[in-house]
Amino acid sequence: MFGLSKPIAIGLAALAIVLVICGLVYGSVREIHSMVNVAATNAKALADQTWTARIEKSNAEANLRIADQAKAVIEIQADAADRVNAASQQLEELRKRNAALPHGGDVGLTADRVRLLPD
Repeated sequence: MFGLSKPIAIGLAALAIVLVICGLVYGSVREIHSMVNVAATNAKALADQTWTARIEKSNAEANLRIADQAKAVIEIQADAADRVNAASQQLEELRKRNAALPHGGDVGLTADRVRLLPD
């Protein structure tokens, strides 16, 4: 051959085998590392989607409660306005009935004026 002794040839062959094995191990480690990165990225994306969905659901529920409360406030305000209008009308009616009584300028309560008071 090239004039290499048998022990040197065996050592070079062993070195070549070790280098091939190291290359295979390195390639395997890179592939596993790549797989772990892909799995981690997918897991993070799934977690982000899950939490985004939960937050959106929670926001939708909160907005629905806010809308329901606003609707209730509007109903309460309308009822209060109706009551105020009814009380104003009753007061105006009492004033008209009081003015229609004889001796409208008198001070004090007469029997007719007492009858105008609500029970």
